[in-house]
Amino acid sequence: MLLTLLFSFSSCEKDELDTWVSLEADKTIVAVNETVTFNVSGNAETYVVYTGDAGHDFAKSYLVITEGKKIDEEVYVLSKASLDTWTPILTNEIIAFNTPNATLDLDAILLGLESLVGKPFYKDTAANRLRELMPTLKTYSQCGTLVSTYFTNNSVLLAPGGGFSTGVALNRNSLTYSYKFTTAGTYVVTLIGTKLSDKNYSGSGYIDNRSSSAGEYNYRRNIATVTIVVQ
Repeated sequence: MLLTLLFSFSSCEKDELDTWVSLEADKTIVAVNETVTFNVSGNAETYVVYTGDAGHDFAKSYLVITEGKKIDEEVYVLSKASLDTWTPILTNEIIAFNTPNATLDLDAILLGLESLVGKPFYKDTAANRLRELMPTLKTYSQCGTLVSTYFTNNSVLLAPGGGFSTGVALNRNSLTYSYKFTTAGTYVVTLIGTKLSDKNYSGSGYIDNRSSSAGEYNYRRNIATVTIVVQ
């Protein structure tokens, strides 16, 4: 019986910490400019709705695009496929350059390029690496052009084309939202519920240690969706 009580207490404690949300629409097939009413429930502290149409697509939101990534980090990567495409072109250039001079070591240059494959570089750094491999063949400016041509730009941009999509924050004391879609299409409406200040549950940390250490807090988030067809 004691074990049962302990298990029940732990479960309730953990459930109380978990964030949950739900989202329902009064209708899922509507006409253009017809009002749809969304009913929201949950135990989150903040609620945001992305309606899924232009400018409000959750997939293009700041949260999705930047989560887990360093913002504004410039990353250029040379792939093996790109190097394979570039190799015959570069080989011909080096052979032509060496015809009267015979100063460039093709094998050494290709080996050097192989060592760059898969590694992240700032664009300027990548250009410098190319310049170091073939200083007499390419100017720095030309090396920058080669980086743009053969390296993949994996940089995290601050915003997609048209800017980040935005959502609408709801009052948690009045969780109803009405909206009219102005263009026909199929839209995935996304609800984000977040708890901003609940402690992580870890062993006795939550029950016995009630210090306000920032390390004991995290962002707890839950998502619900509903699809709306606008005809």
